[in-house]
Amino acid sequence: MYSFDPVKNRRNRLAAAALLVVLILLPAWALADFSASGTVYDPSLSQDALSISEMCYTPVMQQLYLSARGYRRVGLYHQERSGEREHVVTYMVYGRTAPDGRSEVIIAIRGTGEGEWELNLDLMPSGDFDLPYAENFFLAAEDILSAQESYFETLSSPAFLVCGHSRGAAVANVLGAALTDRFGQENVFVYTFATPATVRGDAKDYPNIFNVLNPADLIPYLPLPQWGFGRYGTDILLPIGDETLLEAAQAAYEKRIDKLSDFAMPDGRTDAAETLIGLLSALCPDVETTYTLRHALAHPGEAQENEAGITAGEFLFRLLSGGDTASLERAENDFTPMLSYIRAAGEELGGSWMWDMHMPGIYGAWMAAMDPEEPEIP
Repeated sequence: MYSFDPVKNRRNRLAAAALLVVLILLPAWALADFSASGTVYDPSLSQDALSISEMCYTPVMQQLYLSARGYRRVGLYHQERSGEREHVVTYMVYGRTAPDGRSEVIIAIRGTGEGEWELNLDLMPSGDFDLPYAENFFLAAEDILSAQESYFETLSSPAFLVCGHSRGAAVANVLGAALTDRFGQENVFVYTFATPATVRGDAKDYPNIFNVLNPADLIPYLPLPQWGFGRYGTDILLPIGDETLLEAAQAAYEKRIDKLSDFAMPDGRTDAAETLIGLLSALCPDVETTYTLRHALAHPGEAQENEAGITAGEFLFRLLSGGDTASLERAENDFTPMLSYIRAAGEELGGSWMWDMHMPGIYGAWMAAMDPEEPEIP
């Protein structure tokens, strides 16, 4: 069975890609026009925000990329995260002063780093499973707000670009909403990619927050929709099911410096992601059950006190972090349907199909192919 290893995919491969992005694309791209409307999806800004988010794994390259545009790095925070249990994220803050004296700020939030998958899945660390938000991501956003308060007070009529991919996208989504509440939607531009859900219930509308999602990517379906979770702002779906755009997406992918493998064709991948979410939903009917009910390893059903068992939350951690799942296949149990389907999907679509669909290169290619005037909004 394929062992998922997103950290290896990102940290070992994206370093070289980010360097090439800096060297090749640096003269061509421009950052946000903060005089434009932040409530209209900007394809160029979206692509740039994706590259900045991706370069969070290579801070030196990111700094070069942005310093060429007049941005000074204000700080690099929580860079070493391995093994820590505190709910914070690695992030970078950049600032510059516009000719009119206005402060322009970029807050770029890194995705999952080494040792952070457990934090991603520790949804309610307080143990209060009825909270109306994903507590782990809110704690990380609150840490940024608290740490940057004194810096914010020095700014003159500030405008912000907030961006992130995956774990970083979830925190950017929450942080963007908080900054919007404080500074106004006309002053806060938020672009997130492969964004997990962050809030449940009727979330306040934020027309300046754009969440770009691949419907064949498993991560944006988590936490599960059946638990009532969604995101702040507008979700924009990559049009990977549109065969008329396939050639354009493939051409865009071949031009990207951060491509990791051959272009991943969309056939079957959206259906596979939806099937996996259906199987996971059956296993995880609600938040509390997911984190407290121990499933027996030797048979279907709940583990008794003297039996080996794990929770569905622990199972999901093993699955997404590249942990041991082979031991779960020694007998039929509640995890068998999902593990069997993953094996079958891997044989049909390729063992890395799930993470192929999550990678920034795929996002950027389909963003380039889609109609910028009419993005697909669910």
